[in-house]
Amino acid sequence: MGDDLHHSLPAFARFIARNMGLHFPQTRLRDLAQKMSTLAREAGFEDLDHYLFQLMAVPLSQEQLRALSAALTIGETYFMRDPKSYRVLEEQVLPALIASRRRGGRTLKIWSAGCSTGEEPYSIAIILSRLLQDLPEWKITLLGTDINEEALERARRGVYGKWSFRNAPEWLMEYFTPLGDGHFEVIPRIRQMVHFSQLNLAVDAGSALTAGADIIFCRNVMLYFHAEQIEKTVARFHAALKQGGWLFVGPTEVDHQRLRSFSCHYFEGALLLRKGEPRRKALRPSVPAPTVPAAAAHTAQAKGSQADAPPCGPASQQADPLPESVERARTAYRAGDYQEAARLALSAPHLPDCLALAARSYANLGLYQEAREQCEKALLLERLDVRTHYLLSMILEQLGDDAGAEASLKRALYLDHDYLLAYFALGNLCRKRGELREAEQSFGNALRLLQRHDPAEVLPEAEGITAGMLAQLIKGMIAGLNRR
Repeated sequence: MGDDLHHSLPAFARFIARNMGLHFPQTRLRDLAQKMSTLAREAGFEDLDHYLFQLMAVPLSQEQLRALSAALTIGETYFMRDPKSYRVLEEQVLPALIASRRRGGRTLKIWSAGCSTGEEPYSIAIILSRLLQDLPEWKITLLGTDINEEALERARRGVYGKWSFRNAPEWLMEYFTPLGDGHFEVIPRIRQMVHFSQLNLAVDAGSALTAGADIIFCRNVMLYFHAEQIEKTVARFHAALKQGGWLFVGPTEVDHQRLRSFSCHYFEGALLLRKGEPRRKALRPSVPAPTVPAAAAHTAQAKGSQADAPPCGPASQQADPLPESVERARTAYRAGDYQEAARLALSAPHLPDCLALAARSYANLGLYQEAREQCEKALLLERLDVRTHYLLSMILEQLGDDAGAEASLKRALYLDHDYLLAYFALGNLCRKRGELREAEQSFGNALRLLQRHDPAEVLPEAEGITAGMLAQLIKGMIAGLNRR
């Protein structure tokens, strides 16, 4: 990208943000130039500036919007992409909704916003078909929307290659018909459950199409929205939801402390927002620092038990019989019954991991003083536990003790110089205090560590976010620091 393009690209980036909600900070202008150069050549323009100014001169046509959305949105998805969210949907949210609707109405409305090629709404349809033995007696509205019309055309066809089934459970293939060329087609009864429509979250107003939703899925869609657009989009979701409705979002996509109209709920690593309940303070630093539940998930994954609650008891003590209540504590934690999980975990107060589990449980309940007490007890027993120091930092920040949070993060980094999450959280703390140089240094360290990961690699400690996505988020934050 030549320097002569600099004067047009920032203006076009603002134009894209205003019309499509997509955020291209200074650090991604080169990427934007490459994508737009391809479109310019296809449109017969040799000069990129001329093409960009022409696009900005008049409102975008549907054809132009379609071309831009195809070029600028990634649309990377696959079936059952976020197992934790689908597990919560199948085991927690839908059973309660179904039970209440059986008493009257038998209707459900679910909106998959930013559905790309359709794997997400079809996954939801399959889960519904597994739960509802009397499905024909129900009125189900399952809507998938996206800005990218080409992606929606693929979704309507319902034909997918093997790559769309990576990491999917074996039983999922019962809902597809093999076509003999390495592709599989959604069976008719599932495909008929889902309707697709083109929708631009940045500019389209609310309508009867999306109103009255019981559940909205919008995961990994707002990662590249600017802050103002995220706020507008979440407000729109709130208006579309019924009272008591659920919004599934990624844990690093929105600033939960600013969501006064939702209550935050954590279920085994999945974040849900609920409309119409009293506001609970969520354990969540400024966006996009990881949450305490993310740290809990990180602990579980580091010990080889990604799907379970964090284990109680260090490995050196596993040879000794553990109290029966410890396993019950893990089960309660997985089910989201944090009060019971804390009570049962404290039956083994001699095990630091059990104290940490109690701390995480209390934190998820918003009982930060109790969480701090158990966390500090755990550290008295095991002072070298890096993740417990990190957990304590998240708790202290929620208690307003930024200095204590910083000290805990620095202890974690002293014990593990390559602890990515600690650098990320420290950068957010410094940014919040206006210490821009220190924030940029910590973010830079996090970026350096991210270079060790493939951009497509999903980082377990970031709750489904890839290394590439996290790197882009950090670069955007650094760009924001430089504009202050």
